[in-house]
Amino acid sequence: MRSGHHHLPGERPSWFDPDSRVPGPRRPQLPDRPQQRRVSDWAAATCAEIAGDVVRGGLWRFTEVVADVLYPGIGVAVAAAQRATKWGPQLHGLNDERGADVKIGLAGSENLGLWVVFRTRLGQFDPGPRPDWCTDLPVGPLGGDGVRRDAAVVSGVEDVKPADVAPLLLVPPAAGADTRLLARVDVARRSGVVAVDPGDGQWQRRLHFAVVHASRRRAGHHELYRVVCPVCAGRRLAQFRGFDVCSGCGWITTQS
Repeated sequence: MRSGHHHLPGERPSWFDPDSRVPGPRRPQLPDRPQQRRVSDWAAATCAEIAGDVVRGGLWRFTEVVADVLYPGIGVAVAAAQRATKWGPQLHGLNDERGADVKIGLAGSENLGLWVVFRTRLGQFDPGPRPDWCTDLPVGPLGGDGVRRDAAVVSGVEDVKPADVAPLLLVPPAAGADTRLLARVDVARRSGVVAVDPGDGQWQRRLHFAVVHASRRRAGHHELYRVVCPVCAGRRLAQFRGFDVCSGCGWITTQS
């Protein structure tokens, strides 16, 4: 080790030489990544924690209104259920135990036979494999669709609290934001989208859903029943009265 003198040309300075020209170790500044933490928290959360307020609230109220348009004749049963004491949809998170970044769940009533199957992912992009009921309906401009039997698409808009929709968004809205919820369903396909306006007037598609009404179930399974899901190839079929649903991707098969 040498100290107290200048290095000769061509000499490499020693790491032990206190020379100003010797670079010191640099400690990188790690940037804060709140979005990465948000994704991790999302994967660890349950369907009820992520979408419970929206699905059991705005989406289910919308489903009750449009049910008789999607399935003519069910309106009487839905109206009777609305008058029942403590009426409200049951919510099942079908893949809660797997820490998935795509949440699959359903809400509804086994006795009524009316269910909403939903699929949501944090952020804007929901990659495949997706079941064919994931219909990417446009979310604007808003029109006067109304609830009409001759309508091809039915829409509903509702003012909601920022805290209700915050779990669905990558960046939660401000506490006092004018947040809105848009539900839009294709009548023929009985499936649609839910979009959130976080307060800036820009609708974000946040959830795909399908409305299922299968009130009768015969003994055994019909000929289309498969143990392996034809979409994601997973063996994760959950059986309900009148239909089966894949808890891995949300593929639905109804029973006649």
